[in-house]
Amino acid sequence: MPILAGLITSLFGSLAGYLAGVFVKKAAVAAGSAAAIAICMAVLVTAFNTIVSPFVASMFSTTYGQFIGLAFPPIAGTCLASIGATWAACGLYKLKVATIKATASA
Repeated sequence: MPILAGLITSLFGSLAGYLAGVFVKKAAVAAGSAAAIAICMAVLVTAFNTIVSPFVASMFSTTYGQFIGLAFPPIAGTCLASIGATWAACGLYKLKVATIKATASA
């Protein structure tokens, strides 16, 4: 009986270790994806605010520029960065699906 108990304990311990490893890897991939999207959004907001916003602000001084200003409200940088982050999230999702399909067919 002690041998059987040791075998069952070993099997359940190995199973628990394997499942813990799988869940830790999934959590690491999810955290990495979230960090990548956050970094992408921060870079896009910074790029818009440093490059496009001064250009649009200089155009506001003209009459024609005031009409163009209607297309670029003050929150436009954040909106464009959100759209870019959504594209990045869709790209990461497509990559994950492609990876799953590639490993499932093997």
